Amino acid sequence: MTEKKKKFTILSIDGGGIRGLIPAKVLSDLERELKRTDPDKKFHEHFNLICGTSTGAILAIAISLGIPAGDLVEFYRENAKAIFPKWYLRIIPRKSRAIITSIYSNKSLRKKLEEVFAAANNGIPPLINDLKTNICIPVFNGNDGQINVLKTKHHEEYIRDYKLPAHEVALSSASAPVYFPPHTFRFSNEHGSGINVNMIDGGIFANNPSLIGILEATEKLGYEFSDIRLLSLGTGKGRHVIKTGWKPKDIWYWLFPQPRLLDIILDSQAQITEQYIAFIKRIAARQNNDFDYLRVQYDLGGDTIDLNASEKKDLQRLEAIGDELSKNYVHKIITLLKN
Repeated sequence: MTEKKKKFTILSIDGGGIRGLIPAKVLSDLERELKRTDPDKKFHEHFNLICGTSTGAILAIAISLGIPAGDLVEFYRENAKAIFPKWYLRIIPRKSRAIITSIYSNKSLRKKLEEVFAAANNGIPPLINDLKTNICIPVFNGNDGQINVLKTKHHEEYIRDYKLPAHEVALSSASAPVYFPPHTFRFSNEHGSGINVNMIDGGIFANNPSLIGILEATEKLGYEFSDIRLLSLGTGKGRHVIKTGWKPKDIWYWLFPQPRLLDIILDSQAQITEQYIAFIKRIAARQNNDFDYLRVQYDLGGDTIDLNASEKKDLQRLEAIGDELSKNYVHKIITLLKN
């Protein structure tokens, strides 16, 4: 009997601010079920590559460190208000006028990420080199105007990213324009030293990083499409409707305190990626080289939850959405992973 070929399993997690609570809940329920059916296998061992953008980068790195997904649900519950305080607290009077650099400071988020990641690494802030699963994290480099995908050292060409502190990488990918300032950080450790300047949210080009995972597996690691199985988790799809009577709005409408323009960009990018993947699957199927793929997404309709929501009722709704997706999809995910 011919031995069944082992699949290359990719987990992809969208960006979406506080809406990361949705995939966190799905992953928590999935982890619980997998532990019941396969108790000797750790959760991160079910995936060969994890791709995450923005809030998805936080989840991707956390899972790669072996942090239980249930703890990540608690992370969002406990820290939402610290990360996203009331927007008006960011308006600081200066010389008789309000100066706003960004809606929020990134200090609370940076501190919390460092604490949580270090706790999973024997109290030492981990580097990308310390992760237990290969990752790809999209980030836009504002210093040179180039898109970056920060990666573990899973290819001979990757000679720098593994030196970076994991919490700095997560914060770089999560530094959404308007919400947070661009993130600049220095690093120095046994592997080397350097500086990254003005890193911002990778969601502006890959809010749904599924395609990055497919390209990494095929172009860099040499797998065929048919070798791949891809699980893609969304953070809720909004419906941004511009009325017929629309008139040009001022900067406050588009950017503050609810950055509608960025929300539209992130949602649109995630949606077009789904269409790109559907197109690739059709082409691959014609060549008998199709891959296994499951997209888990929730349609929020016009009742979109803001990326910076932090009220208890919003968190409860997000968790309920995750619970509903788990009910409908966890068995399908397990089937995908066991195929």
